[in-house]
Amino acid sequence: MRLVRPLFGAALALIAAGAAWAETIALSAEPIALHPGQPEIQRVGKLVWMGGVQIASPDRRFGGYSGLETIPGGKLAAVSDTGHWLVFAPVRDADGRLVGVEKGEIEPLKDERAHPLSGKSRGDAEALRRDPVQGGLLVAFERDHRVLRYRTIGGPGAPIAVPGEIKSQPDNGGIEAMALWPDGRMLLISEQARDADGDHKAWLFAGNKWHALGYAVGGEYLPTDAAALPGDDLLVLERRYGLIAPLGARLVRVPAAQVKPTGRLHGEVLAEWGAPFSVDNMEGLAVAWDRNDAVLIWLISDDNKSRIQRTLLMLFRLE
Repeated sequence: MRLVRPLFGAALALIAAGAAWAETIALSAEPIALHPGQPEIQRVGKLVWMGGVQIASPDRRFGGYSGLETIPGGKLAAVSDTGHWLVFAPVRDADGRLVGVEKGEIEPLKDERAHPLSGKSRGDAEALRRDPVQGGLLVAFERDHRVLRYRTIGGPGAPIAVPGEIKSQPDNGGIEAMALWPDGRMLLISEQARDADGDHKAWLFAGNKWHALGYAVGGEYLPTDAAALPGDDLLVLERRYGLIAPLGARLVRVPAAQVKPTGRLHGEVLAEWGAPFSVDNMEGLAVAWDRNDAVLIWLISDDNKSRIQRTLLMLFRLE
């Protein structure tokens, strides 16, 4: 069956209109293997490896990326937990494999009055999604728990209405995952807030109102991002990260039939990996399509601005 891409029309034009705002930033990219010790390995679970790079910059504003989205012009936009946009163009070879990045631009996230969101208390951006219905980009924040709508990258952000319960989440454990559908539905998933059943609290906007749901996670993993797939299934990125637990990442596919006002979200693990595979603190996810309508999955890691961590950009094709 041929996939049908949603048409974003004015939304794309508005996002693209913000392209002249930014300050350039020097980026370097070093290619990585999926499995450094066995470069012949080209898949994990149901994901086919399409290349990856470690991105670095001498700019002190670089790093801490928790949200990722595709934007017009073949570019990617990321938001950091220190309150910055990063826009750049991934470089792919003749076979479509990721080999580098270029054209880096950086700008602070801003509030309603176009004032920069400085510091963790107000600028801790954790999720980024393009709105296929009303246009622009939505950014979810924790600590000061809220969701802002940006009509243009680099422009002011206006708050949208969200459930009041969102304000009571842990400071550093709020909305990490956000997904939107062309029919107007919107899903928010908390990293640490749990319901009475032990599931991660989630809220679905559908039928012009918010509904409380639960997202079930097994083991030591936590949800860190989400996106809608063709056919309306939900793709969730989960990561394992801590002082004791080894770094790990996995992608979970939740059937479209579960994404409704009542119920519990739980899905099939498409892929799970950790060392010796390339992995870090995987937090950002974006879904795209190639020219043959194959589903592509972009992932980015949050280096926590630590010298012992990395900003990894990874590309997979979903089988």
